[in-house]
Amino acid sequence: MQTPKFLRDLLQSSAYWNKNSAEFSKANEYLKTLFPRHLQQDATGQYIEPEYDMTYEQFLDAQKKFDDDIQNAIQEVEEEAEAENDILVDYSQFVEIEDEIDVRVLMPWGDIENKKLIVYTLNIPDNDDKEPEKTKKIWIWHSEDDEQICDDCASHNGEVFEDKDDIPDVPVHPNCRCWVEEVKLDDNGKPISSKLYKGQKPENKTDKNETHAMKMSDDGINWLKDKEDKILDKQGYHIIYDDQTGKPVNTNEPLPKGATIGYGHLIKNGEDFRNGISEAKATELLRTDIAIAERAVRDNITVPLTQNQFDALTSLAYNIGAKNFADSTVVKYVNNPNFHSSVYPNLESAWKAWNRSQGEISNGLINRRQNEWDMYNRGI
Repeated sequence: MQTPKFLRDLLQSSAYWNKNSAEFSKANEYLKTLFPRHLQQDATGQYIEPEYDMTYEQFLDAQKKFDDDIQNAIQEVEEEAEAENDILVDYSQFVEIEDEIDVRVLMPWGDIENKKLIVYTLNIPDNDDKEPEKTKKIWIWHSEDDEQICDDCASHNGEVFEDKDDIPDVPVHPNCRCWVEEVKLDDNGKPISSKLYKGQKPENKTDKNETHAMKMSDDGINWLKDKEDKILDKQGYHIIYDDQTGKPVNTNEPLPKGATIGYGHLIKNGEDFRNGISEAKATELLRTDIAIAERAVRDNITVPLTQNQFDALTSLAYNIGAKNFADSTVVKYVNNPNFHSSVYPNLESAWKAWNRSQGEISNGLINRRQNEWDMYNRGI
């Protein structure tokens, strides 16, 4: 993958050589984001060209970083302008594409696809060059309309604020799903753009974005390895086995439908693991496979989590599937401690209800749910 211009400029700047500088920290942060894979050597010591640059999860994280960078840049100039004048400029009209980075991405289903990472820049013209479009802002409160909504939230739903100092703190209470929309208006009062208003949160609250940035810990990965089947040869390499029978597969014959390798990685069309894989490769495949489960947790859980809670929920989502997890009573209980189900009286019962395989109660799943619950509830 070619190093983008903005990163080359950072690496070549004199400030980069100062390890205490902001430029040094920023450059290294982008190096880790854009080049997450480590180069490997063959038997002769030559470096091997990797098959792909990053996984799909890493690709999404990298693009999100670029998107956040441009939004933060816009917010900074808006705050400076707002401090001087109530009439604001729609600086998003000056966003331009600075670079397009070609990336080879390993998709969750095993294919490698060519994609582009988009890097943006904010190109604000001089006042003499172009008169920017002037705007003003309003803020609209939105409450989740369901049976769990409280009177305080319901009273604000749809309320319009012309001064952001009048907006109540978001969230109003723990597990509140209310949000505020920041709307820009032109001179005629017509909306021209809108975005989520981050607002001011109480200091003792944890930002929901912290959960949205979480991944399964190394301890969680090692724990999950113990729960997944695997078969090793005499050299310690992982070999292909049948997921249904748990027995090794004859690689000289067509692979069965449930052909699996490593820690529960179902072999996809185009993948060739007949010679076995190393422990490092098995771990890499597991990391790729759980990316969907990690995203299911981040997308559906709206409250702060500890690392052991995130790991336990990821294990559950990985085992039962992302869609089942999203629709589960477990998610409802985690997000809302006041939630009540007539079928499952509490979170523990909802969690442990996922104990069936092919319609039959499984002792293995009973044990796994108990282990996950101990991790979630007691950090074990």
